[in-house]
Amino acid sequence: MAVAALGAAACSGDPAPEPPGVGAETPTILATTGIWADVVANVACNGLAEVETIIPVGGDPHGYEPSLQDRARMENAALVVANGLLLEESLEDTLHAVAESGTPVFEIAAGMDPIPYGFDTGHDDHEDEDGHDHDEDEDGHEDEDGHDH
Repeated sequence: MAVAALGAAACSGDPAPEPPGVGAETPTILATTGIWADVVANVACNGLAEVETIIPVGGDPHGYEPSLQDRARMENAALVVANGLLLEESLEDTLHAVAESGTPVFEIAAGMDPIPYGFDTGHDDHEDEDGHDHDEDEDGHEDEDGHDH
């Protein structure tokens, strides 16, 4: 929704905006990943903003450590777009500092209620079974190493 709002805001200028490079400087929008850069570029109204990626192609968004140059680019951007939900966990401190410096940082996942993810092992913990008692002298389990009841 907010990326669409960004596109609408970028398009809501004069009826005939000047092409990039004529008059005002083209704003730069940074996205943490290539996927979000593509999404933003497709709603940024035909080149009215330059969209760049922070994490290089093939970089791991979970562990990417931003350089001082990355931080400077973020602070000078018109907008920084991040996924959130700990995808760019190693960028969180920098994104927070950049936001505090005055650069708008938009987190795509802000306000989302993610579906919990877990593995179903097919094994019930048996905690709610009536009449199933695990005594120390239970037949067949006395000699098992690492199997306490």
